Amino acid sequence: MEQEKFKELMSQDNSSDFSADNVFEGLMIIRKYCPGKSVEGADHDVIYSVDISDLINAGITEEDVIKLRNLNWMLQDGEYLACFV
Repeated sequence: MEQEKFKELMSQDNSSDFSADNVFEGLMIIRKYCPGKSVEGADHDVIYSVDISDLINAGITEEDVIKLRNLNWMLQDGEYLACFV
C-alpha cells in the first residue's frame, strides 16, 4: 500500500465503531504489524503511536486501516497515528 492510499482511507467518513475500547482495539491492530511499538507519546487527552510508514512497510491491509479509522484513530501531521483517550 502506498502512503497516499493510507491517507485517503483515513480521510474518508468513518462509521465510528465504539462498541469496544477504541484505544485498546486500535493498539491491538497496530501491535499486529509493529509488535515492538505501541504508544510513542502522549499529550492531554491524546496518545500518539507509530509512523504510518512503519505500518505500510509491515503490510497493513486496507481493512485494518479502515478499522483504525472507524475506531476514531486519526493521522497526526500526516505522518503518524493518534487517538483521543
